[in-house]
Amino acid sequence: MRLRPANVATIARREYLVRARTRSFRVATVFVVAAAILVTLGPLAVRWFDHDSTAKVGVHVGTTLAFDPVARLDATVNLPATPDGAGPFTFSTVADAAVGRDSVAKGDLSAMLDITRDPAGDLAFTIVSKDGPTLRVPTLLRQASSVLATTDRLLRGGYPADQLSALGIPPAVTVEGPTPAAPGEKPKDFAGEVGGALTGQALVIFLFIAIVLYGQWVAMSVAEEKSSRVMEIVLNAASPFELLAGKVIGVGALGLTQYVAAMVPAVVAFLLQDRIASLLLGAAASTGSAASGLSTGLLVAFAVLFVLGFLLYAVLYAAAGSLVSRVEDINSVVAPMTMVGMAGYFIAVYTASGLIPADAGWVVVLSYVPFVSPYLMLSRFAAGQAGALDLALASGLLVVAIVVCLWVAARIYAAGVLTHGQKPGARALFTAAFASRR
Repeated sequence: MRLRPANVATIARREYLVRARTRSFRVATVFVVAAAILVTLGPLAVRWFDHDSTAKVGVHVGTTLAFDPVARLDATVNLPATPDGAGPFTFSTVADAAVGRDSVAKGDLSAMLDITRDPAGDLAFTIVSKDGPTLRVPTLLRQASSVLATTDRLLRGGYPADQLSALGIPPAVTVEGPTPAAPGEKPKDFAGEVGGALTGQALVIFLFIAIVLYGQWVAMSVAEEKSSRVMEIVLNAASPFELLAGKVIGVGALGLTQYVAAMVPAVVAFLLQDRIASLLLGAAASTGSAASGLSTGLLVAFAVLFVLGFLLYAVLYAAAGSLVSRVEDINSVVAPMTMVGMAGYFIAVYTASGLIPADAGWVVVLSYVPFVSPYLMLSRFAAGQAGALDLALASGLLVVAIVVCLWVAARIYAAGVLTHGQKPGARALFTAAFASRR
């Protein structure tokens, strides 16, 4: 296959400039930049919206108690307060249950906790709320009910009332991995891994969109030039392989430009998170390591997998684009590759969210298989389930796959760019890719 770098550079430069000047690229770049900043500061924004959102809860006591339930709830449920000293609830006494229900219906109260006793003498609770049983307020009130029930049992069993306040002090709890940290080694940061997994989901989504979007740009560019017969003129000055390489490099460089445009403000926002948190939430606020989960290693992993994943799919998208004579037929011819990418994307998202165990054997194996490894390896790396060696191995396998697919795609591309009005079947594709040429 003839390859002249000057021709490849010319084609790549033209592809880059033509796409970069389009309005769709500018709009997409603005959207991507905004999305990157949102991913970085998203957890902080959630904290800002919730920092002063205290739910008003009415407490109706329909039985005799040896303690004040409102004071007990304030001392336990509201103990993990926000930096400004506010807890998640404001508790107040409700004299009548019917009035409390009416207040919840009108929105004056977020919920009401109705306290009675069952026939066995234990406390029984009814949570009145517009929210479902799995949402935040009912879930926290269900935990609060256990505190009240335990307090009542202790007092009825003779526990000293003057020692009751000590029961509200939470114990010191740490979470460690199965392998203890070596002397002098920093303990594993599980909070940071959770943040990394959440950010990993966003990066996997962005990676999938980028590969599909830029890959379709390559396919559409080939189909447009082929349908307008410009391809026949270009092929007089450049070989099919040079045209394929130029288009992939040009669109890939455009994708990297968009990536840098998004990552630079995201990194700046990441570095300024503490200052932004102090400004919005007060001087005592701290984002911590779990605020976004972004790290230099994760950004490097994303860049590597983005470049290799795009190159792998782009050469095949270009070959697919050469098989159709109309731009309208692009979606049908690239559908198989899109479906494969979607499979890897969904598995990666489900793995990052915990729906699929990240350490499952089949997930680990698939994270090294080209076509799906860009998504799965990124998800496992963000969640702390894969390291630099795993990334290097997956990248090496991707490079091998790119070389193989480039050889196959170049042969299909060379045969397809000059066919018009035909829908080549599987036999024609196989012949174009593997038939001997002299």
